[in-house]
Amino acid sequence: MRTIPLGRGGPALPLDTTGVTQARECLVTGRLSEVEPHWIPPEIRDSWQRCLEAKLNPRFPPSLEPISAKQLRELRAASARIYEIARMEVRNLYSQIAGSHFVVAFATKDATILEVMADSSFYQSAQDAGIALGSQWQESVRGTNALGCAAETLMPAAIHGAEHFFTGNGDLTCVASPVLDHEDHLVGVIDASSDCHSRQMHTVALIRMSALHIEAELFRDTFRANAILQFHNRQEFVHTLDAGLIAFSPEGTIVASNRQARFFLQDLPVGPGQSFEAVFRTSYQRFVAQARINDSGQITDRRGSTYYFLTSNLGLPNKVLAGINLPRNNGTSRSEIVIHPNFVCDDPSVRQAMEVAEQATKRRVPILIRGETGTGKELLARHVHAVSGRAGKFVAVNCTALPENLIEAEFFGYQDGAFTGGRRGGARGLILEADQGTLFLDEIGDMPMPLQAKLLRFLDQWTVRAVGSTSEEVVNVQVVSATNSTLEQAVAQRQFRSDLLYRLRGVEVTLPPLRERSDLAEIVPALLAEHGPAWAISDDALELIRQRPWPGNFRELKNALLRMILVASSSVLLPHDVSRVLSLMGGDPDTKPPPLPPGDLKKSRADRIVETYRSCNENVIHTARELGVSRHTIYRELRRMGIQRKKVRR
Repeated sequence: MRTIPLGRGGPALPLDTTGVTQARECLVTGRLSEVEPHWIPPEIRDSWQRCLEAKLNPRFPPSLEPISAKQLRELRAASARIYEIARMEVRNLYSQIAGSHFVVAFATKDATILEVMADSSFYQSAQDAGIALGSQWQESVRGTNALGCAAETLMPAAIHGAEHFFTGNGDLTCVASPVLDHEDHLVGVIDASSDCHSRQMHTVALIRMSALHIEAELFRDTFRANAILQFHNRQEFVHTLDAGLIAFSPEGTIVASNRQARFFLQDLPVGPGQSFEAVFRTSYQRFVAQARINDSGQITDRRGSTYYFLTSNLGLPNKVLAGINLPRNNGTSRSEIVIHPNFVCDDPSVRQAMEVAEQATKRRVPILIRGETGTGKELLARHVHAVSGRAGKFVAVNCTALPENLIEAEFFGYQDGAFTGGRRGGARGLILEADQGTLFLDEIGDMPMPLQAKLLRFLDQWTVRAVGSTSEEVVNVQVVSATNSTLEQAVAQRQFRSDLLYRLRGVEVTLPPLRERSDLAEIVPALLAEHGPAWAISDDALELIRQRPWPGNFRELKNALLRMILVASSSVLLPHDVSRVLSLMGGDPDTKPPPLPPGDLKKSRADRIVETYRSCNENVIHTARELGVSRHTIYRELRRMGIQRKKVRR
């Protein structure tokens, strides 16, 4: 028996290669019944058996082509709700394991890949293996593979090397987990695949967490109009993916519950149509009244088990609450509860910006946040939403990434049949999605002029008319916009409306770049703590970080710290760890490259952007990350050079 290394510092997984080899010999020669139980896991043998029953031959894999681009668009549209949630999770998961020869994919319940992201070093290998947009990975056609097995069994699956049915996939290790809705119906599968030498135990856990996250977000999106109770029997886990979720009607009737809720409350009536009082030892009206004062606390079920809970979207008519007398939580009203930011803000200028923005939310004054890319503008916007106490969602919109031909429909929504290719039943639009919440307009300086006029009208009247509709809806949102460009210059160049600028900057705050922050000594340890409580940094190493200008601000610093952790010989980052990474990023921070001749400066910049854009498979996000600049910069340069970027259907 030998072991498969799991990477630097990680444990190894045992793999009995002799057993797998013997099992494959039996498979190929039609003697699967002779496979010994200890040669391969039982789930692999079961999958092989299903493949044989599907008339697959392990020596002759079928030739399969991905579905057409048109079919892919239609499939994404038909799966729009789950696709949008999963698309973001694929990006989040990819960011956690990027750089380790991985490809991350999300597929439909029929195992057709809708979204895929791959390391540049592994991109071609993934394409050769057929892991591409529109490719189909059903077990009945692709043989034993993690994605197909998860879809078939509704259980997480890990398939390594020769455990695949077809030898052509023998160089891969694949881990997948099914995504189920609140009724335990399969709605998709998330998968991470790598070369078979990168088999890592932590990937199994990450994939399962990603599936749970998609399930939780899908539950919240499906029942966004309902009150939701989130609970766990341990206080430290009430914020995690292991929490139970129950959606209620305004009258306190259960609408739906997730698997974890049913696990906690087994033997209790938690099915749709059951009452709140049939499960918990209090009335729904009293519970809601108490939760309006403090949206967290404890609740006891009918068996006497106590849980810690959080609530969202709670709401009852005031007349329902009449006559219910409750304590005021030691005299503290909900409006007096202090919301602490989840980021370091000890710098005086940052603290002042926060305080000004917090005061603006009390009067629903539009807020404009200025700052270089990566300075934390969205973090501040999310904090503004939290302190506002608004019941609606935080909806972030990247004004640069909006599809030009559908931009009005994306913002204001559209009715069924408003235009060819629209979703059946129409769509609410981003502004209505943010109703009673916060609308965050990122990179506002890149908003197209036609939409600027419509946004100005919305800010004047606070009404929305969907494309194809003759009626308007009143909307109540907190508008927060952000920019890393000089809007006044855009106004002078007739690229931005001056009247819109005046409306957006009801209150204006500026976040300083990282090089000007006085709280770097608190920022670096806080970022290191995200990778584990044991990580720390020496004073000398911190001083080296302080000397660097960090043009990419927090994004650049986070990436650098992760690299330092990977090369560090101990849990304390030392000067040589920092110097090693900084040298790869450009050497001594005080050392500048020799200047280019004036005539070559723009050409060199353009050539580098185009070269990187092509090497990243024309993916703007990857290009920006590779060059350490904002997506706004990439979009602007591509437009200036007349390069047509790939259209992303939203």
